[in-house]
Amino acid sequence: MTHANSDFTLDANAAAGVLQEIFLVDVTTARIECATCGASAAVGSLRVYALPMGAVLRCTHCDGILMRAVHTPHGRWLDMAGARWLRFVEPTDGAAAD
Repeated sequence: MTHANSDFTLDANAAAGVLQEIFLVDVTTARIECATCGASAAVGSLRVYALPMGAVLRCTHCDGILMRAVHTPHGRWLDMAGARWLRFVEPTDGAAAD
């Protein structure tokens, strides 16, 4: 799939604000596994496509959509259908490899 306008592509740290509205902890340090290709990575390393109302976070390995975070007048929405799991690493766990 080719993205015609790559000017909207940033790293997922740019989505920290919209994700912080949903999560009380820093979600960019959490680990996530792609349901499409099985790759796991820190949420902060994903590619984000920013839109005025939210963000789409894609796998850096297969470009699959892992998360969609949207803020509408009807509430905050988080779709994680493209992720197998999301794991928050406790500070005492260190940077354990998957």
